Amino acid sequence: MLDILSEIKKGATFNWLHSLVATLILCFMLGAPLSQAKTLSVPESSPTIKGALIKAKAGDIVLVSCGTYYEHSIRMKPGVALWSGTLQPGCVTIDAQGKGRHFIMDNADSNTAVVGFTLLGGQVDDTEQNQGGSIICRNSSPRISNCVFKDNTAKSGGAIFADQTSDPLFANCLFENNKALTTGGAAQCQGKAVFRQCAFENNLGLMGGGLALMPGSNVLIRGCTLENNASGNTGGGLHVRKARCEISHSIFAGNWGGLGGSALSIVDSELILNHCTLYKNMAESVGAAMAIQGQSPQVRNCIIAFNQGSVLRADSEVPTFRGCNLFGNEGGDWVENLRSLGNKYDNISKDPMFCAPDFGNFNLNNSSPCLPGNNPSGNKGLIGAFGPGCASADNIPRQEQKVGSGFRAVQAGL
Repeated sequence: MLDILSEIKKGATFNWLHSLVATLILCFMLGAPLSQAKTLSVPESSPTIKGALIKAKAGDIVLVSCGTYYEHSIRMKPGVALWSGTLQPGCVTIDAQGKGRHFIMDNADSNTAVVGFTLLGGQVDDTEQNQGGSIICRNSSPRISNCVFKDNTAKSGGAIFADQTSDPLFANCLFENNKALTTGGAAQCQGKAVFRQCAFENNLGLMGGGLALMPGSNVLIRGCTLENNASGNTGGGLHVRKARCEISHSIFAGNWGGLGGSALSIVDSELILNHCTLYKNMAESVGAAMAIQGQSPQVRNCIIAFNQGSVLRADSEVPTFRGCNLFGNEGGDWVENLRSLGNKYDNISKDPMFCAPDFGNFNLNNSSPCLPGNNPSGNKGLIGAFGPGCASADNIPRQEQKVGSGFRAVQAGL
């Protein structure tokens, strides 16, 4: 069904037939009667996105023509799908001009969708709830896909803040140059959340330059990249505190943590890191790629290579490393509290032979010891985020690849 949607909206503004087909598909997916669902267009039905959403009812589509809209403090209607004309972020930009956040989501259910927007210049100040510079979710579970969040600012959750009763899904989104004065440069989660095939680049926060997961949260991260994010304290890429997080097939590269934990900082949390790559993360002082306090995380089939300083700063238990490759780290690889694990549990220390990591290609050369057939330990599983691919000219195979004026519309996020 999602592939059909992509084909329907490939690169062109909707005409009446596209709108009709989209309405039929949405009604089928949501189970809404055709007599009740409708498509409202901007600027035809309303000159503003805010005005169209006021008119919309659950099951409706609000379809926004390409252009730049100077709006802020838009209340998202539960059950409404907000689509740009091409489902690509190059089509529609909402510029909040620093006057407030873009969207307020209260009690938005999982049928609420935002697809194909660039959300620029959102900012919340001390006179209001200073969380979520672009979107605040309160008791909400929206589906947000094919969006760019850029240059947004808040005290916490520079672009996104989701409270403890929320469960949003973000797919194929780019978070770039967002800033939090405290935690969560790009996003802060206090409840459940899913980030799938997203990229976090050049975001800044005191703790959790890219993402901050706060006590009680339960978050799934799959196929994401966290690159060149920075924290003044710890957790350049990700900070997890008294939470649960499972991360798979993801990249942490070039992140910076002032007090260590340049890729990840983990405090009293249940964390599983599976098939991930940690590359050239840096720190000002301690230099640990991973900083851990309290409960020990599980690290499986991961590459941790060429990081500045030590691999690990553990203030309590040492993580469980299984089938991992530690290589070329400035502070040593299987040393100090990791020494006993170096020749056990299918762990190795070999050059992973990335294709072109400094150009964003973390696929592996066909001769890499991280591929199942080449592993000297006999490990039959892939180590790292990606398999072979040096013959390809593609960079990191993440979903924010641009086609024409915007992103590839992989899914509608419903």
